[in-house]
Amino acid sequence: MSASTFYREIGLEQKLPSLNKKLDKKIFYDYAVLNKKEKDVITKYIERMELTYLLTPSTINIQPFINDDFHYEGVMYITVRMREEATEKQVAVIEEVIHGALPNPVIIVFHLNEEILVSTCMKRLNKVNQSNVVLIESHRTAWISLHDLENTLIHDFIQSIHLTKVNFSNFFEFYKEIDLAVQAYQHMDIVGSFRVVKDDRKREQQQIVIGKINETEQEIAKLKKAMKKETQFNKKVEYNVKIQQLSNKITELTLELEL
Repeated sequence: MSASTFYREIGLEQKLPSLNKKLDKKIFYDYAVLNKKEKDVITKYIERMELTYLLTPSTINIQPFINDDFHYEGVMYITVRMREEATEKQVAVIEEVIHGALPNPVIIVFHLNEEILVSTCMKRLNKVNQSNVVLIESHRTAWISLHDLENTLIHDFIQSIHLTKVNFSNFFEFYKEIDLAVQAYQHMDIVGSFRVVKDDRKREQQQIVIGKINETEQEIAKLKKAMKKETQFNKKVEYNVKIQQLSNKITELTLELEL
């Protein structure tokens, strides 16, 4: 899926003219505190970076949301075309740099080999210096291909962030709904379906269970690695029993997500 196809599928292309304004990498060198590694990643792995759409009260019927914690006056859609040799590690670095450097909420659309990856991050004002923001938590989809649009889960995700489906009351609610959809996509493999949980209490409970599943999967991976190196048969059996127990635990936790 190309970035332009994505924007068309979510209704942006039909609603607003695209800006396609190139963002010079120097912007981040000058206005963000970057270490050498971050500068190298931006230099080596970004083919082109642009502000594709800018949503403000003057371009779309959505009101700003401003209080002591949040300052959401608009939403930026930034397209980042990555070079072919880029990996998930480089995407993660660029993702954090862009979200951290720009005070407005940003939807980053990474484009690589005809696939796109969508990244969001809720952010709040820094209590000490309100010209800076604090990143609350970033979320990202997996890579999505144009050929997978028939996939029900991908179709449901695209529809959930279509402009006709997102809350237009203010930019905070607008962005939060998109962030929740991206979060739901991120956890799709664990949850077993694309399910946006808008209730804060239920979502918090879901996150606790997902955290336990991730921890258990990491334990299993360590045991499998240790078992592979083990030469004693009885030790291998012990490892295998522990792995099975942890696998059963994951099954039980997954059932909690379906409640």
